[in-house]
Amino acid sequence: MKLTKIKGTYTDLGKIELENTKTINWTDLTDEKPVEIPFGSNVELVISFDENDFLTGKDGIIWASYDSRQIDIIKNSLFAQNIITNVQMINLGNRKMCLLKVNDQKDVDEAINFVWKSNNGLRLKPDWSYSDGETNKSFEQWLSGH
Repeated sequence: MKLTKIKGTYTDLGKIELENTKTINWTDLTDEKPVEIPFGSNVELVISFDENDFLTGKDGIIWASYDSRQIDIIKNSLFAQNIITNVQMINLGNRKMCLLKVNDQKDVDEAINFVWKSNNGLRLKPDWSYSDGETNKSFEQWLSGH
């Protein structure tokens, strides 16, 4: 579980001004009645989320994508380097995610370096670095040789 904290000030009934000067309304967050605290009070919003471990090599998983074509091409590129992988499909919310898993633990670091970590590798960014529905530009650039 990972937490992100956002600080602000309660400026008016149901209004919170964040440190970045953006204002959010209590009703944008919940249908509950706004809290009754003095205006000027410091507030902290905490967002918690499960951080999926798709890039670290945990359990052999070194890459993930919503695009099965991307996974197949990376899988074949690793195979050309004698790194054997397999693909697993999972449901993440209402989306399907393809996971690329290295079969031999001794190859995990080399595969990670090749796919995204090393400047000598593909230098790919994960799909979630881009807006929903947008293609993975780093992957497309690699495919086109740029």
